Amino acid sequence: MRISSSLAVSLLAAATKPAAAMFYYPNPAVSRLEHILVDNWGAYASNFSSAITPCDNYVTEVGLPAINSRRTTSAQWMRVAFHDFANADVTAGTGGVDASIGFETHRDENTGSAFNDSFTFWQPFVNEFVPMADLLAVGTVMSVHLCGGKYIPYSPGRVDATAADPKTGVPEPSTSLEETLAQFEQAGFNQSDAIALTACGHTIGSVHAGGFPEVVEQSAITPDNTNGAINLDNSRAVFDSAVVHEYIDWTGQKGGPLVTSFNETSRSDLRLYESDSNKTMMELYAQGDGFQDTCVGLLQRMLNTVPSGVELQPAITPALIKPINVTWDVTSDTQLVLSGKIRVLYTGEIPNEPISITFSNDYTETLVPEQELGISVFKLTDAQTNATTQYLPFSIPSTSLTGASSFTVTPTAIEAQTFEIQDTAFIVPSLSQVDVATGFVNITLAARNDGPDFNSSQLSVKVAAPMTQQLTLAPKIARTTLRLTEIESPFNGIGYWTGSTAIETPTGAVSATLLYSGQVVDTLLLDAGVAGW
Repeated sequence: MRISSSLAVSLLAAATKPAAAMFYYPNPAVSRLEHILVDNWGAYASNFSSAITPCDNYVTEVGLPAINSRRTTSAQWMRVAFHDFANADVTAGTGGVDASIGFETHRDENTGSAFNDSFTFWQPFVNEFVPMADLLAVGTVMSVHLCGGKYIPYSPGRVDATAADPKTGVPEPSTSLEETLAQFEQAGFNQSDAIALTACGHTIGSVHAGGFPEVVEQSAITPDNTNGAINLDNSRAVFDSAVVHEYIDWTGQKGGPLVTSFNETSRSDLRLYESDSNKTMMELYAQGDGFQDTCVGLLQRMLNTVPSGVELQPAITPALIKPINVTWDVTSDTQLVLSGKIRVLYTGEIPNEPISITFSNDYTETLVPEQELGISVFKLTDAQTNATTQYLPFSIPSTSLTGASSFTVTPTAIEAQTFEIQDTAFIVPSLSQVDVATGFVNITLAARNDGPDFNSSQLSVKVAAPMTQQLTLAPKIARTTLRLTEIESPFNGIGYWTGSTAIETPTGAVSATLLYSGQVVDTLLLDAGVAGW
């Protein structure tokens, strides 16, 4: 049983900031990643979606320069994932999606700024529970789903590499057909898989003269096309089958510049597509809407190719009912209060019916929704419209919740769900903060100390902070255990303990985990800004 916390705070701010806590359901990693995947626009939207909204956006540029660059974040994110995956050796159990690409940007096979641009955007989202490798995979899932494709079932649990993969192997425009197929085979993809995965990956984006002068002539660079982009198909920012149809029909972009390049040695896509006499491309052409399903399956296989010993968790599905920022805290007038929000995900019109929250001690309140709604890219069941999120806040004094160990939320037309809570021991959000002036993280915890079996020596707090490291923009996680000191408490039967540690400026959310007898009972995230709620 876990009650968890979130803290919106930035070490770059000018003053000490208090915490705001969160209940992580079912665990911190899934809760944070589900937020990125589901909360796309409107109320409490994930900042992650902003990089690919609209889908022809580029993450590091704005305004006219972004338009004229004709660079596409969604395409770059898919390219980063492929390059990270491509040096996998499934027989040896090495490589795959592990964010080692961050250490490999100096290699000729990884030319261009897409890798560091992408890592720069993802960096604030990395914390103890969400590694860069998981975000790298999320980038492809979001690029496909938000830009016209289907949801690729996303399984978290990847582990970040600590060094470059010693193997190279990303196919380049000049790579021979034999070597290209051998590299795909080493990564677990046969000839037909390689052709189809390439077509799926090349349905969004462009090839740029600035990065690939051996593919696109410099004459493509103009004032309103500053990188000399030649699109892969006529729908640069839409995940669709146009690249296949334009290749087979020899219309539009005819499969893109890796098919039609002025430099015959750089026609890598053409060599690959023709390697089975266009059999696979003709099959993709005939699939119609089935092309999307083929791409989902292949891209999921690619993203789930990880080093041996890494076990991915079950795929994340949208939570219809989700507790947000639910926490025990102490108010300024020394009252213990449970507060937070409930997010409900609806298909179509939101019912104009009350929603109740009922605790296991039979205390019940009717929740009043906030006015602003959110919009998700997900379309639930067979709906044709995007799902809508509604948020319902609550704040309940502990005197009404005596003996409660769970609460149940009962929306209209959605099956009720029950969530556990506890107040045996928790980090006090309003008394836990980052002191920017001194560079210290200060944590205060509360624990019920009036039971016969309570032992304060069994309390411990571990702090984990994402920090910069050399040779890659993927952060490393620095960990420490706090030394706790008991301090005066305003409550009878509840003790207070505090601890501090100095940290360098973190790149993202700092986590504080409270344990009792070695078991996790609470987690507090001190959030660095854009990655928070």
